[in-house]
Amino acid sequence: MPEPGCPDAATYALTFRAVWNASSHGNQPPFPSGAHFSRVVGAAHAPEVSFWSSGGIATPGIESMAETGSVSSLCREIDGEADRGGSTPCVRGSEPSFPSPGSVGLSFETTGEHPLLTLVSMIAPSPDWFVGVSGMPLMEDGCWKERIEMDLAGYDSGTDSGATFTARNADVTPHEPIGLIQELPANVREEPFAVLVLSLVADPG
Repeated sequence: MPEPGCPDAATYALTFRAVWNASSHGNQPPFPSGAHFSRVVGAAHAPEVSFWSSGGIATPGIESMAETGSVSSLCREIDGEADRGGSTPCVRGSEPSFPSPGSVGLSFETTGEHPLLTLVSMIAPSPDWFVGVSGMPLMEDGCWKERIEMDLAGYDSGTDSGATFTARNADVTPHEPIGLIQELPANVREEPFAVLVLSLVADPG
């Protein structure tokens, strides 16, 4: 919760900047044509809530997002948590997909009850790879952070065993834990796929 003197509510402007390109990720496996990201989706939420985590097993919503780019199932999971008071309603970008390099923006509101952010977007084309943050703190020392900027690495949702960007579907049963993409060479894996920038634009407290 916010410290005395810090507003309970905040509004953030979010920019998702796609930087994945043939120069950064164009060695092996071969860089695909039509590189893009799916709709950006997520929510602000309470500390005890998690929609995905590295080392965890993908929910049906995360699986659908990572494999197809569809966010409907994930938004139902988020909105179900919102109905229980654990998160804001699902926040999604207006663009169903966008090329990389490129960028999209959105805004969201939150309160001291929901001081963490989870956000994801599918790396496309790919078997089940995505970028995102899980439980990223929006507050520091009891006040809202004015600016957050971070590189986004690529994650494997553990639901498809494809080893290249354009591999055919190969479902994994049972699902493996979510983790950083291991199929890419180390020098490629270390390059960010996107950059996330948040700016505090209003604090209607």
